[in-house]
Amino acid sequence: MTTRATKMAAATSLALLMFIGVSFAATVKPYFNGAGSTAAFNAFALAAGPTSGGAVCGGFIWSKKNGAQGVDNRGTGLLETGNVWIVWDNATAPKRVCSYIAVDSIIGQQLFFAVPASTFNILFPAGTAGDNLIPTLTDTPIPQAVINVLEGQPFNAAPTDIRPEDALFEETRVLTPLDTVHYNGLGYGPGPVGTPILSAFSTKSSTPAIYALSGNDPITGQPVPATLTHNVGVQVVVAIVNAQQGSGTNSGHFGDSTSFFNINRRDWTLALNGGYAYTKDLTSVPGQATVPLNVILREPLSGTYTALEFNIPRNAEIGSTQELGVNPATGQGTSCPGAPCGNPLFLSNGGGWRKRAIGNGEMVAQIGTAANGDAIGYAFWSVGNLGGLSPNVRYLSVDGVDPLNFNYVDGTLPSCSAPCPGIVNFANVSNGSYPVWNTLRLVSHKPVPAGVTAMIAAAQNQVVNVYPDFLPLNAMGVLRSHYKQSGFGAANASGGACTFTESGGDVGGAVLSIQGDQDYCAASGAKSGRISLKQ
Repeated sequence: MTTRATKMAAATSLALLMFIGVSFAATVKPYFNGAGSTAAFNAFALAAGPTSGGAVCGGFIWSKKNGAQGVDNRGTGLLETGNVWIVWDNATAPKRVCSYIAVDSIIGQQLFFAVPASTFNILFPAGTAGDNLIPTLTDTPIPQAVINVLEGQPFNAAPTDIRPEDALFEETRVLTPLDTVHYNGLGYGPGPVGTPILSAFSTKSSTPAIYALSGNDPITGQPVPATLTHNVGVQVVVAIVNAQQGSGTNSGHFGDSTSFFNINRRDWTLALNGGYAYTKDLTSVPGQATVPLNVILREPLSGTYTALEFNIPRNAEIGSTQELGVNPATGQGTSCPGAPCGNPLFLSNGGGWRKRAIGNGEMVAQIGTAANGDAIGYAFWSVGNLGGLSPNVRYLSVDGVDPLNFNYVDGTLPSCSAPCPGIVNFANVSNGSYPVWNTLRLVSHKPVPAGVTAMIAAAQNQVVNVYPDFLPLNAMGVLRSHYKQSGFGAANASGGACTFTESGGDVGGAVLSIQGDQDYCAASGAKSGRISLKQ
């Protein structure tokens, strides 16, 4: 064969390979393409496959800090950036590709319910090394063939810490004009696209934009497809503190586990809303030194924030809010981003300060930063989120009840050498005595994509056998009473004679025994259970 013929044959072969590659990418669709909860980011990554031999999505993973965006295609111009993981089975001809962008629960649903559908956009080219964001897993550089499968594809899942009815309620609250009396509006509107909620620690932000759960999209008027909400497991919000400033008895520092071991709900509220100025205000042990109290809040578009908000400061008993005294317009054009500032939040509490973090990762990182002093914050427990962070970070019991195990010792966050199913048992969550928990859900379209079903099953199996990131549903002896929310009626769906499909909000709902709810339905003939009860 002549040189010219060889070159022509090579060119023809290359063109054919490129055509086959493009055609292949066009036919293979993402098996799981999620956007949502930052708290569940690690748990779903571990379930995706690399930990268990690639059974669900594949044996290769790439993760990147701020590595991808959810593109809102409703003409809003919104690009919601977050950390990402991608798992695949083959670098050149992938048959299964899964991805997850951590943008928080409400933003994830904002993207998922938008019509036309929001889509995936990667921010790094093929060959880029990963950041090894998922504990115990080692990244592989991202291949072009994998990018081709994901790029521009709609999301088929929205992992969320709260039900869609609660998420839409909180999104609406965020966009409503500021209500400084009842805080039924937080002032980040007007909609349909609101003002970005800013981090005090970085360039991160979270932008609200209105959407609908059914009917027509409020921005485009296009019909919203039918969806289904899946219960995955039960997550636990933990109060965490920076323990690096000292551990001397009566030093006033959170490192002193003999003085700082518990926080009751009213004291936690007063820390969150700026009512307390010093660490000594949070302990029943007298004689503490005067040490400034620093408080880190999450953003109101976060499922973690919403779960804490309605279970502690804004519950029926207390009736306050983390946003007390927060006006997003405070300091704009003058002192921002320094103090005082409403957005990014930086307000004095009279001794220390209140600031806002965006995302679970930033919250945990800032609580673990020595320069932030004696800081208190909160996060959903998972091995990847909080495991092994002690002695720099400790956790507290709430109202004298331990969130992770039956008895509180010293607030050390347990480490995991996988598999480690016994390092926590959530005994006080399953029996209903610990107050701050909510059910992890995943929202999908109907019919349910096979990849979504497989990922839920893998995550549920993993928490029993490998990493105890959340509590299995069948381990719960209690549920939360549901209530009418965002125009949807309430039903607990506790089983037995309570046969109505689960509906309505439940964040901050009163804790009831499952057996008691079933017996109520059997005795009364009610099919919804004991609804409309608040914690």
